[in-house]
Amino acid sequence: MKSPAEFVKKIALLQIGFISLVSEKVEKFVEELEEKGKLSEEEGKKFLKQLKEQLEKQKEEIAKEVAKALKELPVATREEVEELRKELLSLREEIEELKKALEGKEKR
Repeated sequence: MKSPAEFVKKIALLQIGFISLVSEKVEKFVEELEEKGKLSEEEGKKFLKQLKEQLEKQKEEIAKEVAKALKELPVATREEVEELRKELLSLREEIEELKKALEGKEKR
């Protein structure tokens, strides 16, 4: 089973993909209205500009919600994992040094 973090990311990507698809469909629809003379080019541009601004806001909101959801999940961040990896390597080195020191004392 996939992790909760992967699930949240996939949901966010689906939402963003849906927003992009809607944007493309609306742009085509506006072009058709312009071609039929039911919408002026200026009105179409203004409408599309407003739509794109709203869609960008939606994408930003999705990104914020995903970040919030990921913070609430009991999942370590990349930075936390890297810090733990460094600490583990350091501890391994200390253990090896202690082993060598003990071996040296035992030989005497």
